[in-house]
Amino acid sequence: MKTLAAIPMLVRQHAEDAAFLFVQRGRAFHGQSWDEMQLGRTDQRIAGNIAGLVAAGKTGLEIAAEYAETVGGAGEVFALAVTAFAQGSAVEFTLAAGLGSPAGRKGLSGALAWTEPRVIGPQVRRWLESGEEGLRFLGLVALSHHRSDPGAMLAGFLTDPAPEVRSRAARLAFELGRVDLAGHMLDLAAGDLWSLLALARFGKGAGPLYDHATMAEAPVAELALDTALIAAPDQARERLGAMLRQPTTRALALSRAGVTGDLSVAGWLWQQLDQEADVDAAQFALFDIYPLDPDLCGDLAQRPVSLDVWLKAHANDPPHLSLRRKRLDVLRAGFRDRATPLPDWRRTRAYPAWS
Repeated sequence: MKTLAAIPMLVRQHAEDAAFLFVQRGRAFHGQSWDEMQLGRTDQRIAGNIAGLVAAGKTGLEIAAEYAETVGGAGEVFALAVTAFAQGSAVEFTLAAGLGSPAGRKGLSGALAWTEPRVIGPQVRRWLESGEEGLRFLGLVALSHHRSDPGAMLAGFLTDPAPEVRSRAARLAFELGRVDLAGHMLDLAAGDLWSLLALARFGKGAGPLYDHATMAEAPVAELALDTALIAAPDQARERLGAMLRQPTTRALALSRAGVTGDLSVAGWLWQQLDQEADVDAAQFALFDIYPLDPDLCGDLAQRPVSLDVWLKAHANDPPHLSLRRKRLDVLRAGFRDRATPLPDWRRTRAYPAWS
């Protein structure tokens, strides 16, 4: 891309919009409203703003760096990192700016997912061999996003001295379906979510995942419970029942009551809509069971006469494949075929989203 004459005010708008859209995109994965079309439209807007930063050359990089330093959010670091990777400049500065905080690491992770492997490949290879744990972590993050298997190297990362590197290696093993590494993760399983997820996927039991869900904070607890319910649906009623009886875990358990697709719980969920404290979680579970668009179901908040009446009112609505439902489908496929890499459900489908 050619460098163009830069108007700082417009370049700032590009940086702000790219940061905002990145954060908005991340939040959408935890809800049920967005589908692939909305994801695609947002990604096209992000791409346009990133193109503006890259085309602005040094000015674009400087303004993105300014926001990353002064605001320091995940979106700001994302905008800086994608710009730096594309321009091939200030990469070391960018990594230092992002590795210092959880938000910065989230932004770097998003930038590695966004950037094509051919652009970051040579750097990723250096990071994986680095003596700095933050760089080894980023190398594994890049492999994870692009579903690239490092082969025999992955076993070594599972014994890395840095806990975050070991955890990210376990996540990569889970995503790639590296069943051969199940034995290596038994020592990591205590308290590490990704080791527990991998062991559950590789047939070593989902009980610890249910336990983890009762102790962890969202969204970690949500992922743990989603996966446990898919891995061991036979335990669902007993485990969810115990969580529903505890005030600290009731909302989480209620919101996941639809994961197994058990239609027999739908009537009970409908009754929970009458409880003010339960209404949000019950609605969430209902949309896991019925593929409807929450944005088109405003009448649910009014709690019509019966579940049957509500379903009949929306009988002609088009099926809504939300990003959440897509993630659940990917997880289900992963447990059916344990040794196959999981598709990256966060990626935009390849079609013009504005058509």
